[in-house]
Amino acid sequence: MIAPISVGDFCRYALDVEEGQFGHDPVRLGSIFREYVGIQRTPSLRKTIDLVRSLGVRIQAVNYLDTGGTNMTAKGVWHIHYSAKDRPATQKYDIFHELFEVIHKSFNTLRPDYSLLREPQLSQHADRFAASTLIPPAFFLDKVWATGCDLVKLSEDLELSHQCLLIALGQHFIEIPLIGVLFEHRPEEAVAANVLIQDFLATVVVKTGRARRIKELCGLQTVPLRNSHPHIGSLVCASVSSGRPVLWRSTHVEDSPAVLVRPLLTAEHEPYRVILLAIPNEEFGMISSQVDRIEPTLVNGDTLCPSRARCQNANGCIWKAAGGYYDRGV
Repeated sequence: MIAPISVGDFCRYALDVEEGQFGHDPVRLGSIFREYVGIQRTPSLRKTIDLVRSLGVRIQAVNYLDTGGTNMTAKGVWHIHYSAKDRPATQKYDIFHELFEVIHKSFNTLRPDYSLLREPQLSQHADRFAASTLIPPAFFLDKVWATGCDLVKLSEDLELSHQCLLIALGQHFIEIPLIGVLFEHRPEEAVAANVLIQDFLATVVVKTGRARRIKELCGLQTVPLRNSHPHIGSLVCASVSSGRPVLWRSTHVEDSPAVLVRPLLTAEHEPYRVILLAIPNEEFGMISSQVDRIEPTLVNGDTLCPSRARCQNANGCIWKAAGGYYDRGV
């Protein structure tokens, strides 16, 4: 560990490493930062705040932000404000997100020829830096295997958001064609019950390089695009409507992946978030311990929709019927 003195000191150190060849690679920059400050395991919120302060940044939880964070300079001093209303897991992530922007702008101050990123690339890079910094690879991989890729348990154990953990999965399992999607309940008008599938939005979509061209996971589930809604009749639709996790494992469709869809429920037992993980069938051991714990409804192409009793679109649904998939209106 090199004792941090200021953001500028770290930037000079980072620009000297590999003669600045890492450029705008936020994952590499996160690795350099971890080495610089000695991060070997995911830090707590308290340690995160102390670490950022040790770099000469004034950091403060504020009430004027409903969520997220912001950064600014005043009289030559960097400031980071983060929402006091967010959960600690989100606060940690937002702090490192803002720290990336501070470091990025400081690079430009030290080297005017260092090109600044614009939105949305700036936020995307800041997210990747935050995930890389908060999650040392060896430590993270041990935890992932121990929990069966259970993002819910990992979030509780490591005090990290599901968004951060999903991004990290994509960063650390690059040799596997892995797809992860996070859906958030985002209704135009808040409702306490009768959650509609159209009210969910894919806020995070992660694909490893080997999964870039995959567009369909099975006959009932396509790979969602970011900011898209789940399709009626999809595995996500079934999971949301039933409030139960669903596992697709086909015994007769060649190269069909294992797809686990898990809804997170409110105290009123209504879904507010959905996590989709898709991995090759031969890598099922990655998620088997999670599957054993949550006991999802097993779907293999021969089972009727587990949410058909609550489905609001039963007449137009494309779920599997006896003899094969049927088209809408047939």
